[in-house]
Amino acid sequence: MATIVSRLKTVSWQQFVVITLIALVAVSFDSCKSSGKLTRKEKKAQIEMYKKQMREIINGTTKMTFDEQVQAISEAINKNFRDDELNQLILQAQQKNKNAYADYQKEQEQKVAVARNKLYDLLINKQNLSADELEHEMDKIKAENLNDDEINELLSRLEKKISEMRQYSSVEMSLKSKLEGSFQSIADASRAGNTSMANSLIDAALNYFSAPDVPVLIIISRQGSVVDYDKPTTIINYLNFLKDQKESRNSVDSYQMDPSGKIKELDLIK
Repeated sequence: MATIVSRLKTVSWQQFVVITLIALVAVSFDSCKSSGKLTRKEKKAQIEMYKKQMREIINGTTKMTFDEQVQAISEAINKNFRDDELNQLILQAQQKNKNAYADYQKEQEQKVAVARNKLYDLLINKQNLSADELEHEMDKIKAENLNDDEINELLSRLEKKISEMRQYSSVEMSLKSKLEGSFQSIADASRAGNTSMANSLIDAALNYFSAPDVPVLIIISRQGSVVDYDKPTTIINYLNFLKDQKESRNSVDSYQMDPSGKIKELDLIK
């Protein structure tokens, strides 16, 4: 056969047809030899093998996957060994397989229902989870490989929500960093004795706010939902306070924006 194949590149079309016919005859001959009748010993060995497989399926001790079990049962039927005991075992294995599939389908439906409810909860985010926490919960559902159209659609929506949350968080962190950087720069300039620079930095920082009198609340302590604030001030007063004290000790805790994208309320924390 190898010799025939190696000569194909150098032969004419007529030679190719002849060689192809010869090859087909050779393959047919080999096939006939390999598919000849089983000896009595070989047949008995195969019957015992299939009996063993059927018993393992029936007893639930098989290591075969569901698809492999279906294949084994199908092969045993197609062999048509006409062995009464094997035929009975095949029937029992088929019934066991059918029941197992019904149980599997029921389990999958329950998993889909649980995953569906979980995903709707995650989309609403009733527990106010972070993007990373949402992704962790989403990955656990993905790992189940439920292969359900509705679940896949909900997962896609949740992925989009997580992405949007991260984008928003990135903008928030950027503004938080800019504010804290501005506060520190005002204190540094004042400590260096450069009052004009400090005043210029105050004017620049005010551009983040909707007005100079935007309220500023400084959190002294927080325990759960109980928050203790220092005396309220305004952003202009706070910036001048930084210039006078020549240091910035507070971090940005939260803020509220107006429709134009300016800060209308700022919370700091010691």
